[in-house]
Amino acid sequence: MNDHLRTFTARRQSWFGLKLPVKTALAQPAFHPLLRTIAPRIRGLKIGRLPAPIELTEIRGRAGGAEFILVEPFRCEIAKEFYWGRGRRTEPEDAFALDLMVALSADADVFLDIGAYTGVFTMAVLAANEYVRAHVFEIIPAVVAGVEKNVERNGFNGRVTVHPTGVGSPDTWMQVPIGDGGSALPSFYSSAMHFDSDAEVRFTSLDALLPEVLAETSGRDVRSHAGEDVLDVSGRGGAPRVTVKIDVEGGENDVFAHGQDFLTALRPDILCEVLDDRAKPRELMGHLGEHGYHYYLVGEDRLKARRAIRPDPQLRDWLFTLKSPDQMRAAGYPVD
Repeated sequence: MNDHLRTFTARRQSWFGLKLPVKTALAQPAFHPLLRTIAPRIRGLKIGRLPAPIELTEIRGRAGGAEFILVEPFRCEIAKEFYWGRGRRTEPEDAFALDLMVALSADADVFLDIGAYTGVFTMAVLAANEYVRAHVFEIIPAVVAGVEKNVERNGFNGRVTVHPTGVGSPDTWMQVPIGDGGSALPSFYSSAMHFDSDAEVRFTSLDALLPEVLAETSGRDVRSHAGEDVLDVSGRGGAPRVTVKIDVEGGENDVFAHGQDFLTALRPDILCEVLDDRAKPRELMGHLGEHGYHYYLVGEDRLKARRAIRPDPQLRDWLFTLKSPDQMRAAGYPVD
């Protein structure tokens, strides 16, 4: 099996070695003001993909009424979006998904960020909810270091546990690259890829995390969710209120297949990326359906209730929740 970094796909993604020097040139102080002026006027250009100024060390972001900081926007693909979006993600569906997760986690006790990249969802959720604790999962060492920098910069050290591992089948292990990713910290690596490396990551299961989540809230009061009807529907009783974000590049079925006890015990609200070219929706619905989950495609400014999961070529994120469309509307969420 070939090292992914030596494949034609990887070399094309790096523009055959030209991406970093071109990006560095565009990000220079002498040139960047012109880029900042011209780029927003170019029709069809996704400005969030352009580099942030090379000398910029951090950027302030906003989501759900809360503010947080992301460091190294020249290296972080998400942080640079906040630079170009003046504090917001540049694609409306991405900005709405982040606001949605913050709102759903407003009274959460524990937040799981599975496939966190540099942790934008964790930073936003913790900035908005001073009581929630987070567990962050990321497999690439250079990206893990990026998460830790953001946690420290926002002062969340005592509220976040960073796990340098993946979540899925506990039998999964992979070799991971120890480099910095070239032109940016990599955001698309998955367990389906092979790398020639001495660094190894073993995965854990969602079910294996259940005792840790329950232990984290034992001995302290678990705050009630706003609206007792939601607790009645979930059947959690006095269990902690948990929210989950999953972005694992097509590996979500492994997460749920080995997380059935977790779902039964906690019934969390879940924001999950479902990629059109990698998803197995029938299998995914099999993992979720018996727990009573409703399916919502996350649009640009509203949720789209669906009876079945059918991956969308443009919209990647889905909300899985026990709340019906009427309950979501009653709670103030826009639902079609």
